Amino acid sequence: MKRTILSILSISLIASCGEKSTNDSTPPSGISVVVAPGRVDLDLGESQRFTAYVYGTSNRNVRWLVQDIIGGNSEYGVISDSGLYTAPASDPNIDSVRVTAVSLADTTKSDNAWAVVIDPNKIYVAESGSDSSGTGSRQNPYRTITYALSQVQSSMQIIIGPGQYTLGTGEAFPLVVRPGVTLTGAGRDSTYVIGPGGAHDLQGAVFSLDADAATIERMNISTADHNGIGVLLLPGILVKIKENHIGPNYTGISAAGDSLRRPLIESNIITGDSIGISTAGSCELILRGNEITYCGSIGLDILDTSRPDLGTNDSTDAGGNTIRDNGGPSNHWLIKNESPDTIMAVGNSWVFPIPADNDQFIYDDDESGNVSGPVILENQ
Repeated sequence: MKRTILSILSISLIASCGEKSTNDSTPPSGISVVVAPGRVDLDLGESQRFTAYVYGTSNRNVRWLVQDIIGGNSEYGVISDSGLYTAPASDPNIDSVRVTAVSLADTTKSDNAWAVVIDPNKIYVAESGSDSSGTGSRQNPYRTITYALSQVQSSMQIIIGPGQYTLGTGEAFPLVVRPGVTLTGAGRDSTYVIGPGGAHDLQGAVFSLDADAATIERMNISTADHNGIGVLLLPGILVKIKENHIGPNYTGISAAGDSLRRPLIESNIITGDSIGISTAGSCELILRGNEITYCGSIGLDILDTSRPDLGTNDSTDAGGNTIRDNGGPSNHWLIKNESPDTIMAVGNSWVFPIPADNDQFIYDDDESGNVSGPVILENQ
């Protein structure tokens, strides 16, 4: 009887040893590689050590690669022979960086881990994002520019993806840009920011800037009823408006302020507005490389004692602006200078479809009783 019991126990033990436990971490037969941790989130320039576990051989050595580059590079980050990965100093412009360990015992065996590199100075906005569950990262963006502006700090950049950003998608206008903040769209034919309009003042503006070192770039900016302001600019120091499509609005860019503020308006397409650009107060916008076209009333309206810089030297500081086809049947104002000062305009292109002296489309006389200065066009 005792022998029978022992036999049964022996059979049971053998059977149990032959079964694979669901918690068994034993690697499969042959050489294999496992990299840990499998995923990490890193700020720019931050480091993380990855460990490669090599099974099935006594040779535990591996070769480390970053994005299939041995040792990595400055664009995607670098990794040492011991597996210490250091993220790049600037945004790698891909969602995740691939880190690979290749077995030197069998170079067909490898494993990947992923480094999600997060630029702490950038906040992302996308149509697929969420203001409630998003973190503002590239992988988990916010939905609205409005919410991103409430979270941003000075010297940070908001990256706005392709699509439409309107009152109906959750935006609250005007969008007020803080000091030191840069707003960058995916391109003026990709990122559309459309305000409701309805007024020629702050309430009808798409963007409002009353801050130093703020930038708006690479967007399409308009108002739904064509009766608002694209960018209301109370110029600060080092402000830039560049590479945007602005229009249709009532006024594309409306600027005011003192002469110490010289915002740069560069490489924009300003078209379809009633007034392309209006300057007031004593501000001195710098206009370089813009196209101001097909504005129904005035291309550039110069009010008060404002003195826009349209180019002062043909060889080193030319304006490079194209101002054409502005004004209706009764008023063909490419530029309407209602200030008392002479406005220099060097190195620009002035075009009107009616063959005539373009000077008649520059308002610079005193016949109406108003005090207005001339616009001097040189080296056109």
